[in-house]
Parts: sequence; C-alpha cells; structure tokens
Amino acid sequence: MTAKDTANTPVAQLLTLLGIRLIEVDPEGLEDDTISSFIGKVGEGIVVVPRSMPQADREPIVRRFLAQIGTEYKVLKERDPNGRMFREARLKIECFEWCTEDHTEPQFADDIIHAGQPAELELTGQDGERVPLLHSRLGVDPFSPDTDQRNPHVVVDDEQSMYFLPPMQALEFADEMTAFADEVRAQARRAAGRIGGAKPSVAVPGHYPWCDTTACRVECDGAIEHTSAQHNMPVPDGMEVEHNELLSFVLGTHDAFVDARPEISFNCGGNGVLLDEDGTDQAIANLEAALSALRAMRAQMVQGKQA
Repeated sequence: MTAKDTANTPVAQLLTLLGIRLIEVDPEGLEDDTISSFIGKVGEGIVVVPRSMPQADREPIVRRFLAQIGTEYKVLKERDPNGRMFREARLKIECFEWCTEDHTEPQFADDIIHAGQPAELELTGQDGERVPLLHSRLGVDPFSPDTDQRNPHVVVDDEQSMYFLPPMQALEFADEMTAFADEVRAQARRAAGRIGGAKPSVAVPGHYPWCDTTACRVECDGAIEHTSAQHNMPVPDGMEVEHNELLSFVLGTHDAFVDARPEISFNCGGNGVLLDEDGTDQAIANLEAALSALRAMRAQMVQGKQA
C-alpha cells in the first residue's frame, strides 16, 4: 500500500488491515497530559483514545500512530502541548420516552446514561422490613465502549454486581426466572400440602394430601376415586373452544386400580390423556418452550419494518 493509498483509506479500514484495535476509555484513564497512546505492533496492537475526543481530533492522531508502527513491539504516546486532556463540547442528547434521567444540566460525556424506572424484587424480613433482592431497568450508555450497552438493554442488579443484558438475553433470563418462580410455587404447595391451588388440606384417613375431598367420589364398595382441584387455563376473549376448555389438568387415581399411582389428566377441548411422571415432564418442557416462543413473539410485536 502506497502512502497515497494510506492517506485515502478510511481509518476504520486501516485498523482492520493492520490488525489494530481502537479502545475508548475514560479521560482519567490516561496519564498526565497524554491524550492518546499506542501499544503493540502490526497485527497485534491497540490504540487508546478518550471517549470524549471528537472524531475530527482523533483521526489524525490515529493516522500518525499507524504511520510509525512496524513488526516490532512499540509504545507510542500523543501529548497535548497545552496540557489539556480534552476540550469542552456541547452535545445534543436524543432521549427515550422511558428515560427518567435529567439531561438539562451540563454533564461529562462519560456520565451520560439513559435509565428507565426500575422494577424491584424484595422480600419481607423477619423484622418486617423489605429486603431488596433484585432490580432491573432499561438502560442505554451512549458512550460505552461496549456496543450492546450503547443500544437499549436491561440492567439487572443483585445488590452486588450489575449485569447488562441485550433484549434476547433478557428474555432468556425472564424465562429462567419464570421457571424459578414455578419451582418456588411447587415448593410452597408441597409445604402447604396442596397441589394446583387447592385449599390447604387436613389429613383425612384414606385420602392423599393433595385430594380435594369434596370432589373425591366414594363408590358403593368403599373404593375412592381420588381427585385434586382442577386448574383450567382461561380461554382468550373472542375464542371458541369445545367445553370452553383451552387447557386443563387435574391429578387423580383410583383405589380399585392395582398398584395405582397418581396420574395427571391433561385435557384440551374435551380430548384428554393420562400422563405419568415422564409424560408430565415432557408436557412441562413443551409448555415452557411454547411460553418462551410466545414471549419472543411478544417482544417482536413492537419492532418496526426495516428501511
């Protein structure tokens, strides 16, 4: 590549051709009056510039660095003869409708962020005080070196660390939280001696802890058809389903069955099937996958057409 070619090649392309990375840092991360630096060699090096340095100022500095490097390891620095690290500039901030930050007062570029109203997950402690466990909010850091953080994302804070999740990772995390919540519910029901939302049961001889004894049927020979409370998923408004039953399930068994084990009657519009443990696990997995797909579609509902 000739000197003329180099002068006419965009900086981003030059960096790629020479195997050099450009890293933006806080101005305080540069020493003394250094306004930019280079460390490395062709094929393996980095150029460090402050985030607040305008593009018009950084491009000639980067080109000067690239003109001096070779196959030997080098450390180069660009210093401001006036001792200034960066110059003051006025920026127009494009805000988001969900942002709760105040951008009316002057700020350093590195301090500018967009933050939404947080969602809180708290637990009531033994003394009655609310104990914070998790926080999440929408966020954008327009001057972050991380591309994901420059775009709308979800910030999750567990009181010790902050995690920056792009939209799809946030949806995956929400699915994991849903699975966690389902397990907490199951544990609570087991602790309360109930399944599927039935009232806490009183131990009744001859019945299971999960029995809805008002629904259990006693036959003339004394054998009992055991059943739990039924869960019925509501049908969306405007939808017609046979028996108005979109999806329902109930746990049951019968004393007359030899080696009877509780099974789940899994129904949809009147067409049902009995599920054992393995079949129930598969149904749970299928429902979780369907729920994840539904959440992803819900997120896509707000996406506009591509230009």
